[in-house]
Amino acid sequence: MTEKSPKNTSFYEQLQAVDIITPVLNLFEKGGFKADLKTKKFILDNEIALGRMWTLAKLCPDRKCRKWLSIYHKYYGILPPPCKLCWKVVYIPISVVELIEFRNIQAKLKLPGKCGVENRDYTSGIGEYRVFWYCPYGKGLDAARAHYKRIRNALIKHFNEKYINLAEVADRFYLKRGCTELERDFGPSDQWDKIDYSSLFRLLETVWEDPDEGEEEFGPLVYTNFRRWIEYAVAYGDKSALKYLPGGAKLGVQSVKYQHSTHKASSFSLNKNVQKEKDNADRKGIEEGTSKEEDLLEFEFGGSQED
Repeated sequence: MTEKSPKNTSFYEQLQAVDIITPVLNLFEKGGFKADLKTKKFILDNEIALGRMWTLAKLCPDRKCRKWLSIYHKYYGILPPPCKLCWKVVYIPISVVELIEFRNIQAKLKLPGKCGVENRDYTSGIGEYRVFWYCPYGKGLDAARAHYKRIRNALIKHFNEKYINLAEVADRFYLKRGCTELERDFGPSDQWDKIDYSSLFRLLETVWEDPDEGEEEFGPLVYTNFRRWIEYAVAYGDKSALKYLPGGAKLGVQSVKYQHSTHKASSFSLNKNVQKEKDNADRKGIEEGTSKEEDLLEFEFGGSQED
């Protein structure tokens, strides 16, 4: 969990520790960043991620998530020290209708945050929705709790106290530290202060430029994500999505059910000769008193009828 002392490592291991090119070489070849000839720095692209299903209310300029999480953690395998200073208020909407409403609440509050759908399979919440507010960066747990109360009061004003109390009891409204990816790889966040990657972090900071995170959302993406969220809700059986669909619409493709229907088998003969032969066999069986239901099946019955 912590960096090894050079005294206890081989020369090759020391080279591995300071090799900051090999871990990201594949990303470089894909065009994820460029190595600037003049500055001798790695520069992330500034393209808008149009494929993401998260909509930003406002970004916290002190956080460099595209670099700390998407590069330092993902490719170098470290817990970036600045991530220990990050706290978030989380709300878990129970429907796509509530998710869209929370997006509107975030837009009114104009506080750093985002909302979207959960599709990470390691969160135990795939298929659910998520709303995040970022707490003031680097101010500690007391400030994070104060921000939690601030958000709570705003939600009580919009809904009511009982509504928010129920969400708290159900663990749908809470305060957390850092990103779930870090909890997955480094354990409970209350143990992170024992983990130290400060030396490698400082080395990386000498090479990687700060990305331009931006502060406001790209407007068209908001409405694109509304559409994506509704389609996602349909795929996961969220019936509240019917509110946004044409009248009479149903979730997904509905199958016609035949087990007790009034349909006649003769209306569905794909092979009329086969159907005719079966009908003749049925009539013959009735006349001779030997017709049995299992004669209609081509599969052998595996056990006795008394089983």
